[in-house]
Amino acid sequence: MSEPTTKLRIAVVGAGHLGQHHARIAATSPHAASVVVVEPAEERGREIAAKHGAEWAPNLASVLGRIDVVQIAAPTGFHLALGQEALQAGKHVLIEKPLAAGLAEGEALLQALAKARAAHPRLVAAVGHLERFNPAVVALRAANFKPRFVEAIRVSPFPMRSLEVDVVMDVMIHDLDLLLALVGRPVTDVEAFGVPVLTPHPDLVNARLKFEGGAFATVTASRVAQKKERTLRAFGDKAYAKLDFAAQKLELLRLVLGPNGPEVAPEVVDIEEGEPLKLEIEAFHAACRGQGDDVVTWAEGLEAMRVADLVQKAVARSLEELGAGR
Repeated sequence: MSEPTTKLRIAVVGAGHLGQHHARIAATSPHAASVVVVEPAEERGREIAAKHGAEWAPNLASVLGRIDVVQIAAPTGFHLALGQEALQAGKHVLIEKPLAAGLAEGEALLQALAKARAAHPRLVAAVGHLERFNPAVVALRAANFKPRFVEAIRVSPFPMRSLEVDVVMDVMIHDLDLLLALVGRPVTDVEAFGVPVLTPHPDLVNARLKFEGGAFATVTASRVAQKKERTLRAFGDKAYAKLDFAAQKLELLRLVLGPNGPEVAPEVVDIEEGEPLKLEIEAFHAACRGQGDDVVTWAEGLEAMRVADLVQKAVARSLEELGAGR
């Protein structure tokens, strides 16, 4: 891999719902020298490429020799092969969440990364957990808030996409990653229940997580709700936080000693709104240029997948018990 360059030559793999936004953001980045949209469906690929002044290519192999960065927004089932291909060529890689289609594939990607870094020590590998870059989440983490109990809700109407995975890997994994980052401890116990509604996979799941050290969380994810709700409430030592992901708002209350005794006081939190995906990609590009390391690592992405796997297994057990009890 060559020395960090002033500008990056970028390949965006996948021109679907999320890939089109990767292409848009990459094409308008002041740090991009060129952008190629890699999409096997030629009509769609050419459409998105033309819309953003980019080049179109049918496959990654055809452009690897003239790019620096690969952003993978293809369906999850292709993540392993595409990630390995990019790593073998010594390219920086951003893979959209979930990191891989399963734990074995995620572990294979980590092994491939270790091998690639033996030859390219500065190689950057990130996973696209964009809610880490939501300005409200950034503000909450900056406040050094240590939660003891968290309630996360992430529900929306059926999206008619991502049908190859259940709601845990498609939706809940956002909050599982955030909980791991906020609590800073591993999960020790999981209980969960879920039901398939519109697909063969669970579309509604509620999980209860216990963390090492005693912190506790309940997480609800649904893609069959009538309206969107993406909120998180956290309770800590003499403190309470409520976060609205969509509105990028954070309410922070703390118990303080006032002139007449203890009182609950709101803490002013200044938040500069921004597009989380854009902020995430900008941070990734900065890391690729040797100007920071604010990315969600593949190891962190795999840990979120491990917790998601525990939730999926708990859901499967609950469905088996439900069927046996009928």
